[in-house]
Amino acid sequence: MIKADQITKTFGQTRALDRVSLTLEEGHIFGLIGSNGAGKSTLLRLLAGILKPDSGCAALDGQTVFENEKAKQQICYISDEPTFLTGATITDMGRFQSAYYERQDGRRLRELCDRFQLPMNERIAGFSKGTQKRVQICLALSRHPEVLLCDETFDGLDPVMRELFKRVLGETLLDEHMITILAGHSLQEMENICDSVGFLHNGNLVSSGDMEHVLERYCKIQIVMEQEIPEEIRKEMQIHSEKRQGKLSVFTAKCREETAIERLSALEPVYLEGIPLSLEEVFILEMEEQGYAE
Repeated sequence: MIKADQITKTFGQTRALDRVSLTLEEGHIFGLIGSNGAGKSTLLRLLAGILKPDSGCAALDGQTVFENEKAKQQICYISDEPTFLTGATITDMGRFQSAYYERQDGRRLRELCDRFQLPMNERIAGFSKGTQKRVQICLALSRHPEVLLCDETFDGLDPVMRELFKRVLGETLLDEHMITILAGHSLQEMENICDSVGFLHNGNLVSSGDMEHVLERYCKIQIVMEQEIPEEIRKEMQIHSEKRQGKLSVFTAKCREETAIERLSALEPVYLEGIPLSLEEVFILEMEEQGYAE
């Protein structure tokens, strides 16, 4: 289990995180989504033990992570900015990791490089950004970490490699029960693979929960009625983002779809249907509620 307990972190006058708490059990994939500068990278670095919180604690299985060599052996952080030894090949980086990480697995690294179509004995510096992302993934998973922290890892991967990454993550989860946090803006990818998700804004975890629960917080409805929806029902369902075309109205509401359908059916509409919302649409609605980019 990895846990952030009331973590606060400031840089100068900027509060990057404000009493953020999060607990994840093994075999779990969590999507960390946020506006630009929300604190996603800072939270990952705190969980990895790279940064020390001003207050609160990041812990793995009850043990504080910062300056804890044993805990750090089990945590792997994939940065959004790939960094490798100057002039190194994947083989060189594998040897380097084996000097520091007890569970570094050379055979696993070779298998992953074969699947991700990576040459192990060419200089990594000559690879494209997307190829370097694939190198990061292979090096990270060859350590058999208990916790994998990914910062914008989908960024730069082509659609084929994105699907392969998700497939390899799923296989690793089944075999090793690894905890994974995916932070970034690739919401469609996260929706397809994450068990739960959290929205980070201005250093606060404003909403989190299992994927199904988060997606059900809002609904999209299209309806045709002869009369207007009564104002008390609009307020009750928290209707907003309404668009009209003739008598057809399409709107989002902050309530479960079943609740909206039941409430509106009593008004005897000519036509009534719920439309599925994507994770990206729900995120936009959450950010609008927080007053972001108004």
